[in-house]
Amino acid sequence: MVLSVIPAYGVCNEQTVQVGRWPEAVPQVVQPCFPCHGPQGRSGSPAIPSLAGLPRDYLEDVMSAYRYGGRFGTVMGRLLRAYDDNEIRVMARYFSRQPYLVQKQATDWRLADRGRLLHRRYCRDCHGDPAQPPDRGVPPLHGRWMDYLRWTLRDYLVGINQGDEAMANRLRDLLRRQGSEGLESLVHYYGKAKP
Repeated sequence: MVLSVIPAYGVCNEQTVQVGRWPEAVPQVVQPCFPCHGPQGRSGSPAIPSLAGLPRDYLEDVMSAYRYGGRFGTVMGRLLRAYDDNEIRVMARYFSRQPYLVQKQATDWRLADRGRLLHRRYCRDCHGDPAQPPDRGVPPLHGRWMDYLRWTLRDYLVGINQGDEAMANRLRDLLRRQGSEGLESLVHYYGKAKP
């Protein structure tokens, strides 16, 4: 494995270089992810998820699902076919070690308040909340990009994302009982990023 000792995009400042300390080496296999998912996996686009701080097992599972067709993405399926299992493990390990990023976004407090109740009923057991960490291998949802969450939830509802039937069934139950506003309430609650 070839390692780079130069920070992503060659930017050096007091955050990347401390006195007497080199920046952490970034595996070369990870660097092609930065143009879309952001430096160190911190996305600046609401359409593209941040990878920083997500559980390693979850990242490995999602990348493998893209690679083998169990998850849909506009380009991820094609890109991940070029990587082997070891490279996927390296990428997952790297991104899981980065600090989790909470996105700052505008939310509707009424929807977020309703979403808090729906989260407790449908999602908290696995995904946790800011006061309770999620189950091992399950991603936290608080502070995630709202647009990405909307699309991902719909992908689970229509069966494009495969592999977690229990979650898809819970989402279908939520949609049946609460309607599309229930899903939107969850998105606003997660976008608010506070309990």
